[in-house]
Amino acid sequence: MDDYIADFSALLKQLDAEEQEEVVDFYREYLQDGHFTAYDDCIRELGTPRQLARKVLADYSIKNLEMDDTDQAGTKVRSTKPKDDVRTVWLIILAVLSTPITIPLAFGLACLSVAIFAAAFGVIIALLGLVVAVVVGGFSSLIIGIGILSSDIWLGLLYAGIGITIIGVLVMMVPLFSKVINGVIHGVTNFFRWAYQKAVPKNRAEKHGRGQ
Repeated sequence: MDDYIADFSALLKQLDAEEQEEVVDFYREYLQDGHFTAYDDCIRELGTPRQLARKVLADYSIKNLEMDDTDQAGTKVRSTKPKDDVRTVWLIILAVLSTPITIPLAFGLACLSVAIFAAAFGVIIALLGLVVAVVVGGFSSLIIGIGILSSDIWLGLLYAGIGITIIGVLVMMVPLFSKVINGVIHGVTNFFRWAYQKAVPKNRAEKHGRGQ
C-alpha cells in the first residue's frame, strides 16, 4: 500500500501542498481501513496510481473553476482565465481516457467532443477573420485617402476619415471580441465538465465518504 500511495502522491505535483496532503491522507486512510495492503489490491480497488491521479487532478481543477465562477454570495461571476479553462479541458480528457467506460459511451462522447470543438473553432476563426478584414479595409481606406490628398483633398479626407473611423471602432470592439472568444472557450469547458461528470463515476472511496 505504501508503494501505491507513494506512486500516487508523486503524480499530484500540480496540486498545492495542502491539497496534496488532503487527498493523499484520504486515500491512505481509505486503503488502511479496507485492509488493502498489497499493491495489486489497491489497483483493483482504485485503479492504477496514474488513473487515480488523473481523476483527482480533473476533479480539483473542476472544483477550482466552480469556486472561481461563484462569489461568496453565490452569484455567478467569471474570474477564470482562458488558460485555466484549457488546462481543465486537458485534465478532463486525460481522466476520461484513463477511465474504463463502455464503447458506445466513449464513441458518443468522442463524436460530440469533435462537433463541439469544430463549432468553437469555427466561431473563433470567423471572429478573427472579421477582425482581419476590418483591419485591412480600414488601413486600405486610410492609405488611399492619404494617396489622393494631393489630387483631391476632400475625397482624400473622406477616405482617410473612413479608414480612421473603422480602425477606431475596431479598437473599441476589441474587449467585446475578447469576451466572446473567452465565452466560447468557457462554454467548451462547461461541456467537457458535464461530459466528464456523466462518463466518469465516483470511485468506491469517494462513494464511501469523500466530499468533492
